[in-house]
Amino acid sequence: MIRYDFTGRVAFVIGGTSGIGLATARAFARAGASVALAARGEEAGREARAALEAEGARVLFFSTDVRDEASVAKAVEGTVKHFGRLDFAVNSAGAGDMASLEKTNQGVWDDVMAVNARGVWLAMRHEIPAMLATGGGSIVNISSIFGLAGRAEYHAYVASKHAVVGMTRSVALEFATRGIRVNALCAGATRTDGMRKAETFMPDIVRGLVSQHPMGRMATEEEIASSVLWLCSDGAGFVTGTPLAVDGGFLAA
Repeated sequence: MIRYDFTGRVAFVIGGTSGIGLATARAFARAGASVALAARGEEAGREARAALEAEGARVLFFSTDVRDEASVAKAVEGTVKHFGRLDFAVNSAGAGDMASLEKTNQGVWDDVMAVNARGVWLAMRHEIPAMLATGGGSIVNISSIFGLAGRAEYHAYVASKHAVVGMTRSVALEFATRGIRVNALCAGATRTDGMRKAETFMPDIVRGLVSQHPMGRMATEEEIASSVLWLCSDGAGFVTGTPLAVDGGFLAA
């Protein structure tokens, strides 16, 4: 993994207690950044904070519901109050669905869109003013390969991840001259705990998905986290409004 020096910087990671979010938080901490984790589960939050602190990280946890603006605002404000600034934000909370159009319902649609789309919108509404207060920053919204492609029976998920890409482009244009860069990371199949469980309960579906990746495997959480850190680094200083596919060739096939 490339080594970055984010000493003196502050990263805010929504969905930072598991999966890609936790791997990203750990990568920021190892690069010297102070890290605030935001997620709904308090127990998972305490465990993630303790794990990172054991590695020497400066870390906070905020119990946060991304569907609720007051909850998001409180987490961002708490981060700035404690650490004094906000430089990076990674919006990684996610919800999924899998059902045919004939069998799904509006409740599923509303729940997925509330977390994956509205949650990102609410997050940026509060992250960006905090960044502007200290001269700018970088936001990475976690989308998916299905933010750039379709997939049968994942209607709400696909729609929400396309929405993330669209919002990313629009907000990036809005703040391009004000020191804020906004990009989306469109991850392919990644070996998270959730995917490990899916391999047990629906192995054929997972194998089929992995086989669509020309590299013939899933990404590791660390590979996705490394890509997030690059987007936040000075090396990506001229990159904004971009949906970066980290997908083992999935979208090229």
